[in-house]
Amino acid sequence: MNAQGNKSTASLPDSRFALMAGGAAVSTAVILIVAKTAAWMMTGSASVLASLTDSMMDAWVSGVNLLAIRYSLKPADADHRYGHGKIEGIAALFQAALMSAATVFLCLEASSRLYKPAPIESMSVAIGVMVFSTILSAVLVAVQRYCLSRAPSLAVESDQAHYATDIIVNAGTLVALFFVHRGAPLWVDSAFAFVVAAYLARTAFGIGMKGFNMLMDRELPDEQRVRILEIIHAEPRVLGVHDLRTRAIGMKVHISFDVEIDPQASLQNAHDVTRDVESAILKEFPSSEIMIHMDPAGDPHDSRHPEIAWSVRQ
Repeated sequence: MNAQGNKSTASLPDSRFALMAGGAAVSTAVILIVAKTAAWMMTGSASVLASLTDSMMDAWVSGVNLLAIRYSLKPADADHRYGHGKIEGIAALFQAALMSAATVFLCLEASSRLYKPAPIESMSVAIGVMVFSTILSAVLVAVQRYCLSRAPSLAVESDQAHYATDIIVNAGTLVALFFVHRGAPLWVDSAFAFVVAAYLARTAFGIGMKGFNMLMDRELPDEQRVRILEIIHAEPRVLGVHDLRTRAIGMKVHISFDVEIDPQASLQNAHDVTRDVESAILKEFPSSEIMIHMDPAGDPHDSRHPEIAWSVRQ
């Protein structure tokens, strides 16, 4: 049976918050690009260039994510009966690929500056812009965190993780500029650009894996699956449960499993059992779509899982 019909509107994620987070990310990225471009042209700092490169990637990625969020919210149709949520996984892979390309570019530029260091001009301008960037990024991350609490979205989560690293990148850039300003060798500026590149690569890998896992229908984390089983077992009329399957698609979670019920129970009574189990799960997983198959206790075998039926990964 399908749980979608029992959901209350109040319990569902509010997609407006996902769109709000996407729009805020794009706007922030554009503002930071303008500010950092001016700072880099005035200073020639490799550290500022590293931060500018990161913001340019942010703009592209945030724009793609915003489009992905809008597309993922399209209702299911005749050709996409499970909806369009997996577009968020594709957007995450695109983001990871773009960040990887930015990492390569940044390494090449930093290498050039390392062998041919150039003095940093207008240091006060560079420091001022980086302080502004750090504050703006922190505000955006706070907004994204709030929006994620109202609308869990892989696209927003990826953006939020990336901008959270921006705070560290911007703060690190400030430290590098400060040391150069205080007389440290110019190679410190280029060396920090390599640090940023490594951080971008790490972030790209994490985001890419999340997108890959969504597209490959990876199971939910074990702690969530264990909790689902606990909820099912809490219903005394359920005599057994097997073949729990879960996956996340966009802002929705798909849950399916088999329950074993008294073979002598009427169809109405069996239906009441699964409806109560369904309602209990929805209280903790309100954005889920649930499919429950009923088996008579002691006879759980059918063509869908003839040999192996995993409940939780070992």
